Amino acid sequence: MPPAVLQPRKHAKAHRQQALVDAATSVFAERGYDCATTREIAERAGVSEGLIHRYFGSKRGLLLAILEQKSRMVEETLRAGVPDRDDLHDEIRDIVLWSLDFMWRARDFMRVASAQGIIDADIGRFIGGRLDGERVRIIRDKLRRHKAAGRIRDDVDPAVVAQLISALTYESGFFMQTVFAMPRAEVKRIVREVVHIIVRGIEAQPTTDNSNGRRGASAC
Repeated sequence: MPPAVLQPRKHAKAHRQQALVDAATSVFAERGYDCATTREIAERAGVSEGLIHRYFGSKRGLLLAILEQKSRMVEETLRAGVPDRDDLHDEIRDIVLWSLDFMWRARDFMRVASAQGIIDADIGRFIGGRLDGERVRIIRDKLRRHKAAGRIRDDVDPAVVAQLISALTYESGFFMQTVFAMPRAEVKRIVREVVHIIVRGIEAQPTTDNSNGRRGASAC
């Protein structure tokens, strides 16, 4: 078959798949995963219900496809939205505040994903390995850059700190903002204080001149 015929069909398939992912994201957020039906999702997408089974296998397959897309979005938007900083405190603060805003915008879907992750072990592993895992890897790489520059102590493991920061963003971004309905301004105040504590715990200290007990090579 000529390429000119194949390309439009390939494009149409991708368009229908994305329409189903978008529709499922909306329906899951509005009705919850259990109450959402493949028929309603297909109607919202403007395609036949059979395409869900052809492209994704099931409603669960659709949820996995959404999570995969979210993980790519996290990677792209986090890298673009939080450029590298030369100040360790600014770097960690920007990561955490970006995550608060991202999770607030995705709060309805996060309710669905978190609930399914608790009862479905495969979904939970996917969230941990891909969605959260991608964020952890990006944070880890940023911290490694600071460690190489001498801003983080030699005995600090960037991978461990990245896990801590990721846990902080999930607790504050999802539970505190969405589940506990705390005022967002208060949540931001709290996480800024926590960032200070984390930085004080991992940052490299200036060298100390043992002859006079003062930091730095000069007594001036």
